[in-house]
Order: sequence, then structure tokens, then C-alpha cells
Amino acid sequence: MTLNGVLELLDRHPEHRGNVDSWGEGRGESGVTIRQGARAAFLASLWRRQQGPILVVTPRPDDARRLHDQLLTYLGEDQPVHLLPEPEVLPFERLAVDANTGNQRLSALAALAAGGRFGYMEPDVQPLVVCSVGSALIYTLPPELMAGVFPATGELSLWRKGDRVRINTLLAQWLDLGYRNEPVVEAPGSFSHRGGILDIYPTGSDWPLRIELWDDEIDTIRYFDPVSQRSIRPADEVRLAPAREQLPGLANQETVAAQTEAMDYSKCNDEVRDRMAEELSLLSSSPNPETLSFYNGLINQAHLLGYIGANGLVVLERSGQVEAEALELEERFQRMREAREERGELPGNFPSPHMGWVEFSNRLSGMPQMQLQTWVGDDEDKIFLPSNQYYGKLEQLAVDIRSHQASNHAVVAVTQHQRRVAEILEEEGIGVTQTDTLESAPSPGQVCLLPGSLRDGWTVELPNRETGEANALVLLTDSELFGTVKEQRYHRHRRAEHGPEVVLADLVPGAHVVHIDHGVARFAGTTHIGDDDDEKEYLILEYAENDKLYVPTDHLDRVSAYVGAQDQPPSLTRLSTAEWARVKQRVKGATREMAQELLRINAARALAEGHEHSGDTVWQQELEDSFPFVETPDQAKAIVDVKVDMETLRPMDRLICGDVGYGKTEIALRAAFKSVNDGMQVGILVPTTVLAQQHYATFSERLSPFPVRVEVLSRFRTHKEQQEVVEGLKDGSVDIVIGTHRLLQKDVQFKNLGLAVVDEEQRFGVSHKERFKQLRQQVDVLTLSATPIPRTLNMALAGIRDLSTMDSAPEARLPVKTFVSEYSEDVIKEAILREMERGGQVFYLHNRVRTIHQAAAELIKMVPHARVMVGHGQMAESELEEVMEDFANGDADVLVCTTIIESGLDMPNVNTLIVERADRFGLAQLYQLRGRVGRSEHRAYAYLMAPRGRRITEAAQHRLQAILEASELGAGFRIAMRDLEIRGAGNILGASQSGHIQDVGLDLYTQLLNEAVRELQEETGESGAGEPLAELPRIDLPLNARIPEDYVDHLPTRLAVYQRLAKLSDSDDIPEIREELRDRFGPVPEEVENLLTLAELRALAANVGVESVVQGSDAIVLSLRVPVGGARVPLQRALGPSVQVGNTQMQMPLRRLGDEWLSRLTRVLERFLAFQENLKALAASAPAD
Repeated sequence: MTLNGVLELLDRHPEHRGNVDSWGEGRGESGVTIRQGARAAFLASLWRRQQGPILVVTPRPDDARRLHDQLLTYLGEDQPVHLLPEPEVLPFERLAVDANTGNQRLSALAALAAGGRFGYMEPDVQPLVVCSVGSALIYTLPPELMAGVFPATGELSLWRKGDRVRINTLLAQWLDLGYRNEPVVEAPGSFSHRGGILDIYPTGSDWPLRIELWDDEIDTIRYFDPVSQRSIRPADEVRLAPAREQLPGLANQETVAAQTEAMDYSKCNDEVRDRMAEELSLLSSSPNPETLSFYNGLINQAHLLGYIGANGLVVLERSGQVEAEALELEERFQRMREAREERGELPGNFPSPHMGWVEFSNRLSGMPQMQLQTWVGDDEDKIFLPSNQYYGKLEQLAVDIRSHQASNHAVVAVTQHQRRVAEILEEEGIGVTQTDTLESAPSPGQVCLLPGSLRDGWTVELPNRETGEANALVLLTDSELFGTVKEQRYHRHRRAEHGPEVVLADLVPGAHVVHIDHGVARFAGTTHIGDDDDEKEYLILEYAENDKLYVPTDHLDRVSAYVGAQDQPPSLTRLSTAEWARVKQRVKGATREMAQELLRINAARALAEGHEHSGDTVWQQELEDSFPFVETPDQAKAIVDVKVDMETLRPMDRLICGDVGYGKTEIALRAAFKSVNDGMQVGILVPTTVLAQQHYATFSERLSPFPVRVEVLSRFRTHKEQQEVVEGLKDGSVDIVIGTHRLLQKDVQFKNLGLAVVDEEQRFGVSHKERFKQLRQQVDVLTLSATPIPRTLNMALAGIRDLSTMDSAPEARLPVKTFVSEYSEDVIKEAILREMERGGQVFYLHNRVRTIHQAAAELIKMVPHARVMVGHGQMAESELEEVMEDFANGDADVLVCTTIIESGLDMPNVNTLIVERADRFGLAQLYQLRGRVGRSEHRAYAYLMAPRGRRITEAAQHRLQAILEASELGAGFRIAMRDLEIRGAGNILGASQSGHIQDVGLDLYTQLLNEAVRELQEETGESGAGEPLAELPRIDLPLNARIPEDYVDHLPTRLAVYQRLAKLSDSDDIPEIREELRDRFGPVPEEVENLLTLAELRALAANVGVESVVQGSDAIVLSLRVPVGGARVPLQRALGPSVQVGNTQMQMPLRRLGDEWLSRLTRVLERFLAFQENLKALAASAPAD
């Protein structure tokens, strides 16, 4: 959306226009006073009239982020409005910042550099960049380099169709610019090279690009999708900005040498000297990401103000606060420097990563600048006046709007309750214009409603120069209309799906696989077997007792990646024994039993009559509007699913899966209120007392405007209070009760129970679960689970369990800023102090119970005034609950704990996580632990600590790198999701089924469950039973059919293509696969064409019921699944003399086929298909008996 129409009206105000244009007169310094809520409007208007780039500097990072979001609402998401975030890496620390922040910084810097005319080419639209003063002080790359001018050549990093390139020079240049060479390009800052094809994902681009060369000339350039790897549309050019903010190889080497020489190591010990000598020697060739930010002041000497050319403008938003914040930062950083120098950890004269305020303000003086102030004394904002406040009293709004219309005022309301406001105004007889965007100025008396989020409204009186123009403009937001605003985040990038389910593309040698016929093995790589005319690639699988199995790549439909809990590697199967058959049989029996039980409960529910809830009431609408966040699409769908279930006579039994903080409680709250509105009672069951108190607080707060009595039943209540609640449930005076298993005791009787909500069912005991089973046949039951489940399992359960899954994070959530560092007391101290300063709390994860109190004592020594508590899983349950309850109530600043925080506690005030020995955790665990913070609108921080000075394993390094990149595209994320999903599957299906998943892997387990459900549905005559998938035929023909390594050199990608072809059951898909291979890897070689031909033959043979096609010594033999019987003679006639038709076989003698054997074989299969279709047509047209 945009509010260009609002800005157009605003421009008609002469005094406002004078303010906007005032800075341009002397090109020096000017000051303007603007009301806080109207600053975004003023800056948006300023940008529309400005001819060069604008840099807005705010005091704090949160101010910058909010202002940036407001500007996007006024100007539109497609405009070059950038946020330049602080990396928030502490100076003089070896901390690596997350990729998301790095990319955002580079995009903003590149836009500023282009706007400042440093790259020979001026952009069509000038950028508007917002940053905090902390971000503005950091030394960075020179603007010429950010604009794409390569220092060695002085030429732009720009390539167009028809350009000639030297590939080695080009790749070296990309490496110098900080791009990483990866096998597959999935995230910004990476490139790959395959023959004549180059893929690159430029910083700041929404999509990666693919360059195809013809010899040394660029033949085509096109955008491609990083998930499917398919081309999307042609592109005109590839323009590269650097992919990292520190590029040692391109730094001024003389300056680096001089600064290195000036460092004073007199207070440092040998270890520090040796370490820095080693780091400095590797800086240009293979720097560690953690050391790059440490040496930022050595590598970079340019600064942000250098990006603002003569055509630009710097705006200081509240200059006094900007200066105070800068001086405070400087003082903090100086203290950190002195402490490190004193301890001998940092040499003297070590270059600072940022400039001081004095240097910044000296450079700023003389530059075109504007100071934007809050009104002080007489110097107040005379243009933007506050709008009236209504706090939900929309009848008063209607009265005021009539008055505005009578005075020829235009009214614009930006609200996230557009439909509701429109209905109320129309009921009052006021015509409104509902629109998604406002491109032109509203006319006098017009009332426009737009969807969106602004923090404050304002009113501007306009001089009526011409008749037909508005006298005033009244802008209203949810802040005026309802007293609260739902924060809206703008995501410039598409959120990528994890792509297909985990496939062989994630396989690396050493990983476990499952062969459907032979069991669990270890993948050892691939090999080639056969002569030149008949060479094929085989997988090498290692089984127990050193047995090996060679699997041809055309049998990859029989092999899948083993997916099971990462902390328990599976046991390998023994070949040539009945062991695997027994395991499969046992698991199949178990899946059948479980499916039977689920179907039985389903059938009983279908016959039972529950309460049919009525539709939504006005109160329901008001409650939903008071939700302070924007619903995610998944959440909105789940809410609809639940309401549809409740409004039918059949009792609801729905399971909602979604991570903690994804909004499951809100769904339960809305369902509970719906039930209460129908005169029913609601029971909410939670596994722990702490969770009961949390839900009680949430429900009480949200339902306080309504006549609803909410109570909690747990051991935190006295016996007398518990009795009162029990009596209230009996006589119906309690509407909603939240409790632990105390709710299931015999003395608890409901007068009129309509809905039971069960949170984290897997954490209740067997007897409790039996009670839930009985409930499911009587009342509506809603179950919540905080672990995601695999999509395949979701589909397998679709016919027998009502499921809603929530995969998308809430919009108001900021990504957690993640740092990887070696253990450092300074980092820990700073992190805790930073969190305490803003009134927040810290999880400090120390996963060893034996030394946990010692770790807590060390923290108290580090931060003496911090209140520290300890919690771990070996405490008595009641003691642990008390600790968690006290911590949730804010009785401590730091909780030193083990991984108990993984479970579903919601503590929005905890926004810093410090993980000791992060190298010992699995990737999935790190993802889930990181998800415990960042639950509110505050920025959250996660510090992953590796041991100091000790080498960590390569696998641990990869895990930490994967979480740092936080790439929801990469294999790392898929693997982490997989591990979480395994836990989710176990939680939903129960402990016994978890063991079975562990035995055969998730893929095969899901397949067996699918079969069990289908068989049971067929037996009971239920619809929904899909056709069982027939096994594909075995093809053994003398063709050199393989994917050469020089065509696809990345093994996991090669395996993924093989597996896709091995599973192909529709020959119509072949042209698309051929096109994809050509797109991704270049012209298709003969061996791959042969592979495609075999896949086409296999699909065709499967269609006509052929079990195998094998070439013997003198004939090609086609074995049939079903005997031909009486159709033998007509079939022989249809296929012709080159085929000998038997009852279960057809033979094609080689002497008759000659060199054309392949095309003749294809023709025979096509004729066989036509014959079968004719038979079916005849049977369909024959008269019935």
C-alpha cells in the first residue's frame, strides 16, 4: 500500500512545503520541529521532493526500525527505503553476526553508494536510508567499492548479455568481493560454477541469477528460484555489490601494514601475540567470520558520511538524543578497551571498529543537513495537530466525521480493522471508500479506509486555494480509533519453503539410508560399474558385519534417507537374514493397530451428538479485534477450521501443531470464548502449574472487558480456593477453568462442559489419556502441541485425524540476532548488562547439573548486582516449578539452567540466551533453544559459546555456521526441521510408535502407515482410499545411461536427479525434467539422454502392467504382471510379427530388431497401451446383463 494521496495533500500546505524545501536553500544546516507521530509523514514528503539520497540518523536501533516500517506504509514496499541495522557486535570481540543483518546492511550501503553517484550510474529513484547513530559510526567499505567499482580494474562489477569474460578472472573477482563458492546457490552471497553455467546470488537481490556462456561470451542471463533451482524470467544484467562488509584482500595494504606495525604488545602474553600473528597472516587468504568483525577498524577506513555526495542530505532525528546516545556508546566501548588492554588480551593502539562522536560531528559540519526536533517551549509543531482519541467509541467517530464532512475535510483512516470500521460507519449512514492504496489526494468530505499499521495519526489544516480542494486532512490510525496498534513488519524477501521433503539430496557419505528390501545401511559413496557402452553409477551401501550392497541408480526408488532422532544412530541390518522382514512386519502391525484405534474413535465421534455452536457474535468479533498482533495465514486458517468443527453437531477433535509463540493459545482463547458465548463451560488442561498460571494471566487479561469468570485450579491455590472453584464448576458460575491434572480428579464436575482444551497431551500419563479418549466422544476437544510434525505424516494422518499445522512465525517477531563466539566473560557480562538495562531477563544454558551451581557463582562474580536463579531437570518437580514460576514473575534477572527451557514455556520478557559449549548441541536443539527468546516485539539475542582456544570438531563448526546463517533455504535448516519433526511425530503418535520410527526411519514408517490406513478404509468401504502405488518395472538394457560427473559434479544433487527419475511414473514429465537439466547444467549429454529414455520406458511399461524389461542373449523379454489369457491372439495381431506373445511374457528377438531396437521397443509398448485402452472402451460400451 501507499499513502501518496495523503502526501500530495500535505504538499499543498505552504508552511510544510517551506520546511521541506528550506534545507535546499543554503545547502547547509536547517532545523525543523515536527510532532513525534508525524515524523514519518514529514520525511516521506521530504523524500518525494528531494533530488538526492537521504540518510536519517536516529538515537537507538528500535527508533530506526520503527521509523523505517512507518515510511514503508507511507511510500510503499517497492520503494528504495532501507534500514541500515547495527551489527550489534561488541567491539574488540571475536563475534560473527548473523547473515540476515549483514545482507540488510550491504543492501542499504549499496543503495546509498549508487545514489551518491559513486558508480558512474545514477539510480532512477534515490534511496532513503534510516539508521541508528551506533550504526552510523561504524567504519565500512569505500562507497566506490559498494557501488560496484572493482579497485584493481576501476571497472564496474557489471555483466550484460554479449560481454566476453575470462572465467578464472571472473571467479577470482567474485571471491575477492566476498562471495562463497557453494555446490548449490541457495542464499545471498554465494555462487557456483558448472561447466558453462554460473549461478550467483547478489547482495540485495530478491532472486539469484544464472549466467549461461557460449564459449567465453555471455549468451543468456536469467533469474532463478533458489528452492526449485529453475529459471523464472530473463534478466538484463548482473550487477554485484560486495557480499561482506570486511574485504581484507581489497583493503589498502599500506594502511593495514602501518596500523599493524603501530600495535603495542608490551602487556600481551605469548598466546595472545601468537594468535593475533596467525589471524593477521590468514586475514587476506582465509579469514574466519568471527575475526573479520574484530579487525573491522584495521580493514575498513571509510565511513557512512562519505556516501552522502553533494546531492544528498543527512537528517538527525532528535539531534540532542543522537549525540547523548553516541557519547554513551563511546564511553562503554572505551571501558571495554581499557579492561581488555589491562588484562593483556588486546594490544595498545588497536584500531577501533567505529569513529568517535567528535570526528563524526566534524565530518557532518558543512554537509547538507537537517535537524528534526520534538517541540520544545514556544517552538512547537504548528502544522501537524493531534487527531481526536476514540478508544473504541466509534459512534463518537461517526459524529466527528459528519462534522468533518460539513467542513470539507478529507478523512483517511489506516486500520487493521477496516471491515469492522466500515460496517459501523455505513450503519451510521456515512459512505466510505475502502481501498488498498491511496495514489491520489482524497476529495473534500471523502472518507477513505486503508488496511495497514501506523503508530499515530495527525490533523493538518489546509489553506483552501481552489474550490474543490479539502480544507483539512484528518489522518486516523488504530491508536486513535482503539487505543492500540498491531505492529506490522515488512518482509522484503519471500519466505522460502523448505523445498521438498528431505531427499537423497541431503545425503553425504557416512549418512544412514533405508533400502525398502534390505534394511538400514550406511551410505559409503558411489562407484561406476560396466564397460563404456553399458556403464552405470551405483550406490555403495554398507550393512552390519561389513557386508556391502551395490544399488544401481535406477533402483533409487527403493532407497530413502534414514530420518530418525539424531541422538540415537540406528543399528545396521544384517544382509541375507530374515531380520529386516521381521522388523517391517512388526512395524506394519503396529501402524495398523494405531490406525484402527484412530478410525474407531473417529467412527464413534461420527455417531455421537455433541453441542452445535452458533455463529460468531459481536462480542466474539470485539475479542478478536483486540488481539494485538496480525494473525499469520496459518493461524487464520486454524481459527476457521476450529470454528467450522464447533459449529457442527459432531464433537470436535482437532490437533493444532505449531512452535511455541506461534499463536496456539490465541486459537484456544477464541474457541473458549465462542463456547462460553453459547452458554457452555470450558476446561483447559495443561501439564504444569507454571503453564496454568501463564494461561490464566493471558485469559484473564484478554477476557476482562467481558462478563466471563475465569479460574485456575492448581496446587498454588489454597484448599479453600480450590473448593470454591469446584463448586463454581458444579453450579455453572465458573465459565472457564484452567488447571493441571487436578482437573481430572473425581470431585471436579462440570454443569455444562462444551469444550476441553488439552495443551501438550504427550506430557500427561496413561490414565489421563484414557480420560481424554472418553471426553473426545462427548464434547469438543482441542489439542495443542508445540512440536512441528513432518508434512508426510500430516498427509498420512489426514483421513483419520483432524490436524491444523502452523509453520509461519508471527509478523511482529523480529529474527533473533545470533552470535557465535568463543567463551568470553566480557561478552557474557555485556550481554547480561544490556538485557538488564532494558528490563529484560536472560537464560544462561549450562547443560551439566554437576557444575551448574559453580557456573551460577561465576556469573554472580561477573555481574554482582544481577539476581541469579538455578533450575535443572534433576530437581524435585515442585521445586523446579517454583523456580520457573518465580523467574516468570521477574524475581530474578538470570536463570542458569539445563535444556529444560526447551519445553513450551512462554516468557516474553526473556530476550537473551547464552549457550555454553554450543558445539555440543545438535542443530535441531540449537534451533529450538533459540526459539525460546524473541517472543515479544523486542530484539532478542542468542550467544553461542564455543570453548576458548580449543579446536572444535568440524561437524560442530558446520552446525554453528548453519545456525548463524539462519538460512531457511539450506540443507542445515531442513536437517534441523527433520530432527524436530521426528520429536513431533513421536509426541503425536506416542512413545511406542517413536520406537518403530527409530527402527525403520520416518519415510518407510509413513509409507507403512499410509498402506495400513488405505487397507482399513478399503475393508470398511470408506472413500478416500487412494490407489496403491504399483512398484515400477525393472529395466535392464545395454545403454550407457548415467549422469557424468563433469555434468553434475555435486554428488547430493546428482543423487537427487537419479532418485527423481527412478520414481517417475508419468512419461509426460520427461520433457520438463529435460528442460530443467538443460536450464541448471547446460546442454544434455548423450548418457543423460539415455537415462531419460530409460525413465520414459519404465513409466510406459508400468502403465501397461509390465513387471520387467530385460535383454537376454538373443531377445528382449517383457515379463507381465497379469497373464494375457484369452486376449493372446488379438494382442499378437495388434503388436505385429516382431513380437512373440506368450501367456506371461513377450519376447522381441534381437535378430529382427537391428540397431533400431530402442525405438521399436517403445512402439511395442505404445501399441500395447492402445490395445488395453480399446479393450476397456469395448467393455464400457457392452450392454449390461
